Amino acid sequence: MNCLLPESLDISTVLDTTTLYQEWLAGSGSIELNAEKVVRVDAAGLQLLSCLFISAKENHRDIYLLKPTETLTDGIQTLGLCDVFERTTSVGE
Repeated sequence: MNCLLPESLDISTVLDTTTLYQEWLAGSGSIELNAEKVVRVDAAGLQLLSCLFISAKENHRDIYLLKPTETLTDGIQTLGLCDVFERTTSVGE
């Protein structure tokens, strides 16, 4: 399943994004998250995204973060979440 992350992964979008993530988890097969449009991120947004990755792994679903922006990768590194997002490709891959 190919999914596009919203431009903002922050506290203002957490409620809407939670519903979206639940729909993605309800599907089948691998989840490929295109993150090339993410321009704003905060701890709440990364916490929710981390929960999506952890939930997918607990349910034996492959999940990948594709083309994360520098803003997103900086946030992931700052919060020490690199292990959660182990299946990540660089911008342009």
